[in-house]
Amino acid sequence: MDLALVLTGLVTGFVVGLTSTGGGALLTPALVLLIGVPARIAIGSDVLIACGMKLVSGGFYAWRGDTHWPTVWWLLTGSIPGALVGLSIVNLLPADGGEQILRAALGVMLVAAGGAIVFRLRRRDEPLTDALAPSTRKTAIIGFVIGVLVSVTSIGSGSLLLCALTLWFPLTARTAVGTDLLHALVLSTVVSAGHWSAGRVDLALVTGVLAGAIPGALAGAMLATSIPQRALRACLAATLVAVGLQLASSSVPPATTVATSHLRGVR
Repeated sequence: MDLALVLTGLVTGFVVGLTSTGGGALLTPALVLLIGVPARIAIGSDVLIACGMKLVSGGFYAWRGDTHWPTVWWLLTGSIPGALVGLSIVNLLPADGGEQILRAALGVMLVAAGGAIVFRLRRRDEPLTDALAPSTRKTAIIGFVIGVLVSVTSIGSGSLLLCALTLWFPLTARTAVGTDLLHALVLSTVVSAGHWSAGRVDLALVTGVLAGAIPGALAGAMLATSIPQRALRACLAATLVAVGLQLASSSVPPATTVATSHLRGVR
């Protein structure tokens, strides 16, 4: 078993268990940039890995009673159809340019995820009142957007959805994390089935990462109440933005390549 995959899973799982953020946002770019996995395979495999991590950490939060089940349900009514739409988009991407498109999408989503975390840090921790909570229809719409993003880039379920739960829903910080993890578990299961059927899942890769991710997720969930999360989220946000910019820039073909292709077209 590749030690690099195990260590990558261990670090990612710990961050997910601790904050419910950083699954796809950390693991997918790590697989692409550090391990050299094609973006399609990294995205498909990462969503399946997320099922294992969030089964462990989400189950721990549910066992403690830190899950708001009605919100999970209404999010799923939108996110599952959104996931099917996103999978259709990935299936339609061209074989030649699809890799660059996915890398660019990953980069943009990472920068957005980092910005979402910073935005959350500026908000007070007191929960909102029930009167200001989104309607079930708006909750389903939020879920639909998250479903599309997760199926196309594997990013959004932790970073962006957790931001929405914190900003707009009358949930405590810990309940928001548990709600996000349980929703992500069901959504990741649906999305991973779609990627599996399309041949975008590497089982050896999944096994290697999960060997580290599962104990990491459990350790993070157990330590969630004792480690100051504000500084950790700030570091995570800076990392996501930096990696996102790197991915986005690497997806742009060099100017010389573009010029050569143009000249060939003229000839």
